Amino acid sequence: MSSKEVKVLWLSQEDCIACGAKNMDMILEYVEKVNVWLQEDKVVEPELLHLLWEKEKYAGKRIGVHAALLRSEEMRVAAVKGIPSNPMNPIKHQMPRSNGIIILYNEDTGYPIAVMDDTIVSALRTGASSALGAKYCANPDSEILGLVGCGVIQSAHIEATSKVMKKIRTVRIYDMNRDRAEQFVRRWQHLGYKFEICNTCEEAVADSDIVYTCTNVNYGEEYIPKEWIKKGSFHSGVSMWDHTYEAILEGFNKYCMDLKLRLKDPKYPLSELTKAGKLNPDDIVELGQVIKGNAVVRESADDTVFFVTLGICATDRANSYKIYQNAIAKGIGTEVKLWSEPAWY
Repeated sequence: MSSKEVKVLWLSQEDCIACGAKNMDMILEYVEKVNVWLQEDKVVEPELLHLLWEKEKYAGKRIGVHAALLRSEEMRVAAVKGIPSNPMNPIKHQMPRSNGIIILYNEDTGYPIAVMDDTIVSALRTGASSALGAKYCANPDSEILGLVGCGVIQSAHIEATSKVMKKIRTVRIYDMNRDRAEQFVRRWQHLGYKFEICNTCEEAVADSDIVYTCTNVNYGEEYIPKEWIKKGSFHSGVSMWDHTYEAILEGFNKYCMDLKLRLKDPKYPLSELTKAGKLNPDDIVELGQVIKGNAVVRESADDTVFFVTLGICATDRANSYKIYQNAIAKGIGTEVKLWSEPAWY
C-alpha cells in the first residue's frame, strides 16, 4: 500500500534568494510571459481581497490576499499569497514595510507543495511590470528617468528599467528624506547614470521622459497636477494616489494597464474615473495585447501615456514556481510534514 504521507517544502527568504529571487532577468522574463499567457486564457486571476486595518486608508496597514492559477504549457500550478503591509515598519522597527508568503498547490491533488517567502519576488515583479510598461509604451529614446520615493520598490524599478530602456542617461530623484535619496544614489551609482537629487517633487517629474511614483500617499493626498506632465512622457502611477484626476484626464492622452479586471476595484483612480463616466474603459489598453502585437498604445512621440500596474498576481506565482523548481534541482529547502496519514475528520 502506497504511503499517504504528504510533505511540503518550506523555502525561507534566504532559500528563495539562493534559487533566483533576486534574478531580475528571470523576473522580467516571467512577468512578460504571464502578461502574454493572460491574453491566451492560460491564467485564472480573480479579484483581489484587501483587508484594511483603518477604513479608507488604502496605503496604510492592510493585508492583501491574492490567488491565481497558471495553466500554460510551461507550468501548471495554483497559488495563494498573503501580503501584509505597514508603512510604519521601516520607521518604527527598521524592518520591511511588507512581507509576502505564498503557497503553491499541486494541480492533480490540490495539496500544497511549497510554502515560501514572496517578499523579494513581490517587490521585483512590481518594478518589472512598470519597466515592461515603459519598454512597450514609452518613447524608445527616453533619456531622463524621474523617481519619486526612494524605497525598496523604487530600487526594483531602476534595476528593471536599466535592463529594458538602454538610452537612459539621467536619473532625477526626490524623497522627503534626503538621506534616503543619497543612500539610493550610492546603491545604484554602478549603473553609470548621472544622478540628480531634487529639492522638490516637481523637479523630479516635470521634465522627465519616464516617471515612477512609489510613495505612501493616500486617497485625498494627490499632488501631481497636469502642468507637471511632460508631453510625450510615460508615467507609471505605482502608488496610485500621486496624480490628481485632472492630471490623469488632461495630462495624458493614452492609457494602459496590466490587468483591466482591476477596473472593478473601487479603490484605484482609473476604476473610479471609468465608473464615473469620465474615462472610457475601451480607451485603456491591456499591456499583454501590446506585447503580443494585437494593440498599440504609443502612436507618436507626442503621445503621453499613463500606465497602471496593479499587480498581476500570477506573475508572483510564475516566478515563485520557477524558484521552487530551482530549489528542487539544488536540493534546497526544508521538508515539513502536512500529515503522515490523513485524518478524515
